[in-house]
Amino acid sequence: MAEEHTAENDREWWPELAPKIRPTMAGKPPYRTIDVHTHLSVPAGSEIAQPFFKPEYEPRSLYSSPETLAYNKEYRASAGQTAAFEDAEHRIADMDKQGIDMQVLSVPPTEYFYWLDEEHALRASRAQHERFAEVVAKHPDRFAAVANLPMNHPQLAVEVLREARDDFGFHGFELSADVVGQDLDDPRYDVVWEAAVELEMTAIMHPQGFTHGQRMTDYYLVNVMCMPLASTLATTRMILGGVWRRHPDLTMVVVHGGGYLPFYSARTDHAYAVRPELRQHIDRPPSDYLAKLYFDTNVFDAGMVAHLVDRFGADHVLLGTDYPFDMGTTDPLGFLEQVDLSESDRGLVLGGNAARLLTIG
Repeated sequence: MAEEHTAENDREWWPELAPKIRPTMAGKPPYRTIDVHTHLSVPAGSEIAQPFFKPEYEPRSLYSSPETLAYNKEYRASAGQTAAFEDAEHRIADMDKQGIDMQVLSVPPTEYFYWLDEEHALRASRAQHERFAEVVAKHPDRFAAVANLPMNHPQLAVEVLREARDDFGFHGFELSADVVGQDLDDPRYDVVWEAAVELEMTAIMHPQGFTHGQRMTDYYLVNVMCMPLASTLATTRMILGGVWRRHPDLTMVVVHGGGYLPFYSARTDHAYAVRPELRQHIDRPPSDYLAKLYFDTNVFDAGMVAHLVDRFGADHVLLGTDYPFDMGTTDPLGFLEQVDLSESDRGLVLGGNAARLLTIG
């Protein structure tokens, strides 16, 4: 009888499954390339938060199968991945292979720590910002960074946002698609959006998972589907909840190509035309507000990037890889060579838009 297939039987293959960074198949363009979607882990912040962690706080862990949890643990603990997540010099070597001049650093979504009380949330975010500032100061031509805010404490988040700009020199912040299950269209977050506009800080939405993922535990759907699904729900609620009507100058990049909404927004527009529920907080079709958003290229399909450029303009699309996660684009320049772009549009996507939105001089 054949041996039953289990995760344990596959364990010897796990290291080979992770994608490797190899020299790009594309030529290096004559302008600066900026990866707007990367993650740098900060162990000092995790040490502050870990004593207060509960599994139900993190949907990506809560709705992961035993196979996924085991694989993720071993994958992150491997020598190469630990270095990629934590070590700047290791990242630079990979960037050189990819043809990437600069990375924009943000915390991995598992390190938002929104469930912390105010005191520990402030300590954790400062530890993260200090580490980011250290890396940027050491390699100013290779890295920029964005803040992590204690979003469950909106007034404190505003203070941290101001500190991130004034004391650390950051020009953006990362946030999840929900805050411990609370949706971002809640008016309590208006103070954050107002401050972001005032300070000219660009938001980068990166979900931590889907809060109701009971049907997503198998097949790694907790990431494969839940990540874009979470962004789709969050941006739709923010649009229909009137966030951009109240804060029209709020600048937001939604990673993973913006989720599913940019590719199926006509249904929401149709509902706006025939249903009163969608007209409570907005006075224009939802797609009018969607057009204000920005999107990265980590979608694995050149045709989808072409759609984003055609629909929203090259000035609304930014190179992003999700480095160093295994769900990232390993050869972003080679991938984007498959997209038919003018040279000026290519320059915007590969770096010009990121430099403009994040004030990278």
